[in-house]
Amino acid sequence: MNEKIIESMEGNYYIKQRGIPKGCQQCLKGAKAVLFLNGICQNPPHCSWYCPLSEKRKNKPISYIDEIKISTEQDIFTEISKINAQGMSITGGESLLPTNLKKTLKYIKLVKKQIGRRFHIHLYTNGINFNMNIANQLSHAGLDEIRFHPPKNKWNNIKYALNKGMSVGAEVPLIPDKYYIKNLKQFILYLNDIGADFINLNEFEICEPNSKSLKERGYKLKEGTISAVKYSKKEAIPLIEDCILKTTLKMHYCSIKAKDYYQLKNRYLRRASNIKKPYEEVNKEGLLIYGQIEGNQADITKFKNYLINKSGMPKKLISFKQTSIQLPYYVLLDEVFLEFLKSFNLNGFIIESLPFNEIDEKQHRQITERTPIEVFKEEIDYIDKN
Repeated sequence: MNEKIIESMEGNYYIKQRGIPKGCQQCLKGAKAVLFLNGICQNPPHCSWYCPLSEKRKNKPISYIDEIKISTEQDIFTEISKINAQGMSITGGESLLPTNLKKTLKYIKLVKKQIGRRFHIHLYTNGINFNMNIANQLSHAGLDEIRFHPPKNKWNNIKYALNKGMSVGAEVPLIPDKYYIKNLKQFILYLNDIGADFINLNEFEICEPNSKSLKERGYKLKEGTISAVKYSKKEAIPLIEDCILKTTLKMHYCSIKAKDYYQLKNRYLRRASNIKKPYEEVNKEGLLIYGQIEGNQADITKFKNYLINKSGMPKKLISFKQTSIQLPYYVLLDEVFLEFLKSFNLNGFIIESLPFNEIDEKQHRQITERTPIEVFKEEIDYIDKN
């Protein structure tokens, strides 16, 4: 069969006839909640030098579900509900360390019991301490997919996960180094020989936690990007082409653009549609957009009384604070309303913010754009004309 490598809209490559793992399908749709178990890890030499974990999380015993710090188990289900998640991934740190295994198994069982067996869960592990006992426990708990990133002397540990009712594969970075790629080809062939299902090849990433280490080793940013390592993407297609006739594996190259833009944007879209207030709209990036009127307390109070008693605007479309009023952004674009607003000595802005609940997640409700109405109108007119 003439199998074809295709490029997706996200800049990913995969073999069309083989597809990509189910966990990846859900991630790209923003339908996967990410459970960061904690930052505790063996810090093995094969991967610790490029670990992207921030100081806030690295080696810290703190758990998160997406961006939200977990205080209670209910936080997990709240986040799953907010993004209408179809699945969950478990990452770290190392989720299968002896000190973490019990917690990992508890969360898998808890989520499967409350949401249902069809809720897809995949897990990342370096596989260093993986064994038959752990494989059986994960299978019994209901794990659907496991992704290994092992050092070469632990490749054989992957075999323990086979024939346990879960999809077995690997996920590793595509590091543009001849020796690394030579070993990566061997790894791909090994996975195929033992009967694994897939390998995900991630675009190599440079970020604040690993930038010094990567620069010392001679790795450079790809032009026009802020985090992609030069030549990582360039090596993807030749590697897949070299292995395509020798394997039956799903082989999926995942770009930084897919991870940092599409996955996040789609998750934001899902969240925003669930948490938005009546006066908020959701833009194409998954951000919340609304109008905000600002001024001193006395003037805001006068305008508030006008809106409530004389404007005829439904009360559910208006929110009041001491020195600001929130309402649908399109109201502020009306010329008559805008002139009336000026007579009250008030200023209007169009606000875009991250889609987080303002009460429960104050640390995440960040304003990304705060544009004066006149500037916003000019931008809209320019876009319409062009």
